[in-house]
Amino acid sequence: MQNQQPLFNKSNSIRLRLAAALTLSIGVLVVESIGGLFFRSSALIADALHVFTDIFAIGFSLVALTISSRPPTSTLTYGYHRLEVFASLANGISLFVITGLILYNAYVKIVSPSNLDVLGTITVAAIALAINATSHAILKKNPNQSNSEIPYIVGEDLNIKSASTHILGDALSSVAVIAGALGVFLTHDNLFDPIVAAFIGLIVLRSATVTTWAGLSIMLEKSPVKNMIALESDLEKVNGVSDVHDLHIWRICSHITIATLHACLNDQGKNHRAETMNDLEGKLANSYGVKHATIQLEEVCCVPRHGH
Repeated sequence: MQNQQPLFNKSNSIRLRLAAALTLSIGVLVVESIGGLFFRSSALIADALHVFTDIFAIGFSLVALTISSRPPTSTLTYGYHRLEVFASLANGISLFVITGLILYNAYVKIVSPSNLDVLGTITVAAIALAINATSHAILKKNPNQSNSEIPYIVGEDLNIKSASTHILGDALSSVAVIAGALGVFLTHDNLFDPIVAAFIGLIVLRSATVTTWAGLSIMLEKSPVKNMIALESDLEKVNGVSDVHDLHIWRICSHITIATLHACLNDQGKNHRAETMNDLEGKLANSYGVKHATIQLEEVCCVPRHGH
């Protein structure tokens, strides 16, 4: 019960930041959609499509986070936390679709270029950039969201990471739109605008890859620990332990880490089983952020049986 209140407060803080980012992204979508059509800028239209994915992604994450905060049940013993991962995967897949739309629109504009209103395009892109910078600052303002203080392990809430990746990519896109408009102004070549649109498409593609892989890593139960050998050696330094094997560590979601292992006891450990168990659990919790550990203590060290 002692850990539930901090988790609840953290979850509530994340929801508030996502809601603020969602509201700001809707404002960017409106501004860039109108500006893109009015000033004949394919780059602004591409950026508006990118923002649409931001809205979809952040909204999906917000809904998933709200549902995942529900308590566990007798059958869903870890609760609904995996919905966070499904939201991340859906976000990534949506970005691949939007990439195709952006690149197609850029191709059409390259084949049939139109005159660009440079001043209007730069003004709209600058407004979008300012809003995106504000949104990104809101998402990143809590320094306690990551596990950077825990050795060997890296990670942060996937909802925040996914939304932050979207917003940062859109801010870079706004910069690219401004650069493209300046290119048109200096060279009088309207091809700069669709070329920038294609560049934005590549930014979206990168975001799609990063976001999708983050979700897949958890679905595939990839270890969040960078160096599993170092983790095993660290656990073997615990008093009473002579060997650690069959070690597995994975995540239910971005903030719940699980571990299972076999620990072979030496003479000291055999005489102080409870203390050795507590020390192993404390090491996993305090140094590696493991919230739930299943440890099998062995007086006679078994042969590792689990090839997986």
